[in-house]
Amino acid sequence: MIPAAPAANASCRLFLSQPLIDYGQMRPSEKSASLGRRMVRLSVVCPENSVIALRFQGGAADGQGYRFGQRGSFSLTFQHPQLDGKPVEMAQLHNHAERSGQLQPGQSLVALVGGLPAKGRTFSAQVHIDTWLPSAAIAVRDKTLLEGSGRFELVPAG
Repeated sequence: MIPAAPAANASCRLFLSQPLIDYGQMRPSEKSASLGRRMVRLSVVCPENSVIALRFQGGAADGQGYRFGQRGSFSLTFQHPQLDGKPVEMAQLHNHAERSGQLQPGQSLVALVGGLPAKGRTFSAQVHIDTWLPSAAIAVRDKTLLEGSGRFELVPAG
């Protein structure tokens, strides 16, 4: 699974600690629908104070989350977001009352301080990636490659 290909807007740069997540080989006898949680570190560095808003461009799964293989899905959740080394909240870009670190398809999140979009030069957060497969997707006869992909993007917040 490739959770991100670093993207940049006009002045800020986005970095990931690990652009490729490999869940390894699964055995058909495994019945677990969860592939577990993986974590990457996301950082944004701007030359001047900027409002940091992010989205993930990837295939939407049925229900919530992003597509993994034909039937599975993965979710992305920001944990411990910081702007210039200080904790911030994450909220939907166009609805600050909806505070959540979980990134949904078609949605952008913005860093808030005191309920308002905050400006800073450096943003960082852990991104938790939780991946699920229905048991039917695990029960295959031949080697089967399952992937999910997409990329984080900085979005204009003004």
